[in-house]
Amino acid sequence: MKLRRITDDTHLLWLVMALPGLWLLYERLVLHTKMDYIWWTGLPSVWFLILSLAVTPLQQLFRRPLPWLRQRRRYFGVASFGYAALHTFIWLLGVNMGGLVRSFQRIDLVTGWVAMAIMTVLAATSFDTAVDRMGPMWKTVQRWAYPMAVLTLLHWIMTDYGGWREVAVYSVPLILLEGWRVRRYRRRMRRV
Repeated sequence: MKLRRITDDTHLLWLVMALPGLWLLYERLVLHTKMDYIWWTGLPSVWFLILSLAVTPLQQLFRRPLPWLRQRRRYFGVASFGYAALHTFIWLLGVNMGGLVRSFQRIDLVTGWVAMAIMTVLAATSFDTAVDRMGPMWKTVQRWAYPMAVLTLLHWIMTDYGGWREVAVYSVPLILLEGWRVRRYRRRMRRV
């Protein structure tokens, strides 16, 4: 019973999800560490994005609901947005106005900008009030998470942060799950 109370505590979950950010803050403000903060803010954004997108295919794969994950999927998406916003903010601190304008001429950065724009809309509509007001349209808007995830991975690959191996470690499991999900959907549609 006590363990269930801990796992159901959303404040504790938010604290756990904030730990990478708190660690970065500690490294920067207390230890004055010179590190690639752009990389270290992008990484948890990808972690939480992959976790939020993996919930449905995992449920389908195991043929049973995963209520704890399903109920917190939006939290993971919002956490992903928070780290992506921090990632963008830190990048903006390092460029001047000319660099910002030129970033819209570089495909590696344009993919990041478009992904961030989509993610902002998804985060803004991920609260209960938005869900209630939008009705069935909410699900349509939230499906933009898939092209946004593709753009995020393209941004990651093209900016060469970590190289292909790093991207594969994080993205291949999700790609396999989503591929299985699409295949399963097509099989079901053929039977109908």
